[in-house]
Amino acid sequence: MEPRHIEIAQDLMEEIDQGRYAPGDSIPTEDQLIDTYRTSRNTVRRALQELSNRGRINTKQGSGSTVREYRPTIHLASPFEGQSDDERYDNYVARVRREQGVEPREELMVGREAATGVLARLLHLDPSEERGFVVIRRCDRFVGPRLWERQESYYPDHIAEGTDLDRPANIPEGTKKLLAELGYPQTGSWDVVGAKMPSLKESARFALGPGVPLLVHERVAYSDTTPIRFTRTFLPADRHQLLYAEGAIAPELLQMATDVNVYDR
Repeated sequence: MEPRHIEIAQDLMEEIDQGRYAPGDSIPTEDQLIDTYRTSRNTVRRALQELSNRGRINTKQGSGSTVREYRPTIHLASPFEGQSDDERYDNYVARVRREQGVEPREELMVGREAATGVLARLLHLDPSEERGFVVIRRCDRFVGPRLWERQESYYPDHIAEGTDLDRPANIPEGTKKLLAELGYPQTGSWDVVGAKMPSLKESARFALGPGVPLLVHERVAYSDTTPIRFTRTFLPADRHQLLYAEGAIAPELLQMATDVNVYDR
């Protein structure tokens, strides 16, 4: 048998999921919940804390609790022919500007390190050899004061050294086209998407609320059988949805997909 506060929290979550309480709506007060469930104030407070920990409500002292509203921005995760880069960042900026009402900005860092562990295995590099290093391009994208997403791309040093990949500046034509010009046209890639609860450092870095996981999108791109890029993107789940599309999709159909919100009922 579930503890009483868990039962109350589950009842309230079901009512939120079924749309009885919409985003921004107030849920019953502590006194109302005490009367409804014939229980103690401490039990009700534990139930509300459970909902808060799961990211379902916002609680403000003296103002009660409201259902948390999520308005995630679509992150186009799959490549599209004819676009300057896989992420279509210009269009992403336009969507964020329209949906969030603020101007995004980027901070770019470029560095170099020895490839070890999983990174060395994925890029077929040996850190004990001269060709066992990678060039790292880290891009932090902000919306207002908040870090919205972090993208880290790793390129084998023997490909990237001395090229525009090795400089802390945007690449207008996109990295995919640049790699092709360097003799490494992208012929394939794979993606893995997972979710994890953030570390304390990550929670602070992204200003995450309680119960919000991080989406982690990883991609390895190949030129024939040669790995040419490993990209890892960190996306707070309350701010992003991943969109994958396949085949010839008309722009108006793609726009329809960007309007979908998995939190809507």
